[in-house]
Amino acid sequence: MGVRVRTLVLVRIAAAFFFFVAVPYRVSLAQSNTSPPAASPAQGPPLTLKDAVQLALKQNPEVLIARLLSLESSRNRQIARSALLPQASVAANGAIVQYNIESIEKAPKRGAAGPFQYIEAGPSFSQSLLDLPLIRNYQVAREGVRQTLAQESVTHEDVISAVVTQYLNVLRAFAFYDAAKSRVALAQRLYDQAVNLQKTGIGLNIDTTRAQVELQNEKQNLIDAETSTHTTIYVLAELLDLPRDQEPVVADKLQFFDVPEVDRTAAITSALASRPEIRAQASEERIASLERKSASEQRLPEIDFSGFWYYQGANFNNGIPAYLYQISFSVPLFTGGRIRAQVAEADLEQQRIAQNRRALEAQIIREVKSAIDEMNAARQAVDVANLGLQLANDEVAQAGRRFAAGVTTNVEVITAQDALARANNNQIDALYRFNESRVNLAQAMGDVENTYAQ
Repeated sequence: MGVRVRTLVLVRIAAAFFFFVAVPYRVSLAQSNTSPPAASPAQGPPLTLKDAVQLALKQNPEVLIARLLSLESSRNRQIARSALLPQASVAANGAIVQYNIESIEKAPKRGAAGPFQYIEAGPSFSQSLLDLPLIRNYQVAREGVRQTLAQESVTHEDVISAVVTQYLNVLRAFAFYDAAKSRVALAQRLYDQAVNLQKTGIGLNIDTTRAQVELQNEKQNLIDAETSTHTTIYVLAELLDLPRDQEPVVADKLQFFDVPEVDRTAAITSALASRPEIRAQASEERIASLERKSASEQRLPEIDFSGFWYYQGANFNNGIPAYLYQISFSVPLFTGGRIRAQVAEADLEQQRIAQNRRALEAQIIREVKSAIDEMNAARQAVDVANLGLQLANDEVAQAGRRFAAGVTTNVEVITAQDALARANNNQIDALYRFNESRVNLAQAMGDVENTYAQ
């Protein structure tokens, strides 16, 4: 009897040795780029994160729309400036006229005067000498160019942040997929071990069933992970505005970059000075101030100079010069309260914009503080997740040896597999959150384009 027991123990030890030494089992986080699990319709060249950002800045629709708005604003400035510059044109007129002499000269009876003809041709011109509202309109249009340029920078920051975040999402999806493949392979080996032990009479049927259930669970996780690799790539392709039959191929990998500590006070000060939203807000404030001046200055006089010089006559061979040079001076006396109402409206607009600035500054301060805290927490989470994955691998190894040695059932192995799956996911999520927190901090500082596009 004692010999038989010793034989069973030796068989289990030998089986454990074969499984855990001859067959590698450890699962580690796959951070390197892998090809998509299923062949895509058409794949472009591999894109690094910098390549993806630069491509988005070239052809993302939101970026292009922002650029068109900037160009449109520049044209509006030219239109507003043209009203302050001299206007000149060349005109030519010819007519045959007949009229009732009674209506002009109050003759005793009606009669026709004419018909007669005249022709005239020559230049006409005009120039505004003093029109402060026109000057303010030009200043508003000029400030509008600065505002749209700042808004274009805001769009760049938003698009780059979205591209970088989605690129990280793709890397995380592939990391989940690689980890799921490794866990399926591990579950398959543990299932095969349980089957072999049952065949030799050492293992139990319940152990085999548990291992098979765990294998099916991991296969289901692999299917979900594979689907995620496709859906995240579709979103990235949309942001990059790729052709419908082309999908991007990521070339970078999800990894940890240690960054120095960030001083909160200095970061807030820098963000309040460099965020493009602040520049756009400042332009909006200057526009409101100019519009208020324009409304109040409508009470001031307007002085215009205009005239014409025509060669005028019945025919071209008997004409003489005809000209008109005039200066007009006008002052509004009564406008039905329109100017007063426009000034009051401009005052209310300035108050609204001032409140917007307060809200924007509070938002920026919150975003900077939150981004710093999230990055510090993510840095610590990476260290914890790395240690957790190492311990989970050790737990799987020890549980597998104990099961093979007959010390326990494979309940411990299944539990260790579940712990390993959580540790894998925790490490991937920790790396993703750390890289995402770097993006959030750069955006909060208004420095996304300099960080990822240069």
